[in-house]
Amino acid sequence: MADSDNSRTLPVVTRRKLLSTSAAWLAAQVGDVDAELYSADDQPDGGDPALMLWQEWWAAHEQVERFCRKQQRLETALIAAVGFPHVDLAVPDQDCVVAVFTIEEIDRLFGDAPENAEAKMRAKAVLAERQAAWNELDEQFGYSRAKQAEEEAFAMRDGRLKDLFSQPARSVAGVAAKLHAVLAMGEDSPGDEFPWSQIRATTTDLIRLGSRLSGT
Repeated sequence: MADSDNSRTLPVVTRRKLLSTSAAWLAAQVGDVDAELYSADDQPDGGDPALMLWQEWWAAHEQVERFCRKQQRLETALIAAVGFPHVDLAVPDQDCVVAVFTIEEIDRLFGDAPENAEAKMRAKAVLAERQAAWNELDEQFGYSRAKQAEEEAFAMRDGRLKDLFSQPARSVAGVAAKLHAVLAMGEDSPGDEFPWSQIRATTTDLIRLGSRLSGT
């Protein structure tokens, strides 16, 4: 789309500001949606269920962000301390060097040729030594535990997102909540063809309209 490139080049601070201000406004609406915001067919019952689900999703999303930062910090520290466990090997009969990360890759690289047996054994020993060093420091730093926690947080966020979009919105704020979730997820996996600027503009419109109707 013609506007997609421009929408992705908006300053990160500007995009983040919209997300944070939208989240603050939506949080204020949870459990406090004015009756005017409901359609004629809906009766307010203390709040829009979509807003409640958004609140749960947003908490899960923020947890994912925290775990991602922690996991990345620990991985960077591990790599700086011992390097990622691998061995650089010259490919037999070829003028090139490749990085090998598993025993299976070493076996495939050298094959069963007897003349490669010693080189294969040395490569496996080096890889095992580097893997052991990585594992020892991993246990001290808690990197694998952090990575597991990150994966579980991702799974929880995905579940909350499905719950949110399976619930029909009953208010302007509920619709804005769904768009906010789309924008927040888009920060993690942007697409060149996605109409980000239009979604941001629509989110801003909904929050402005909702603020007028609710008096906030």
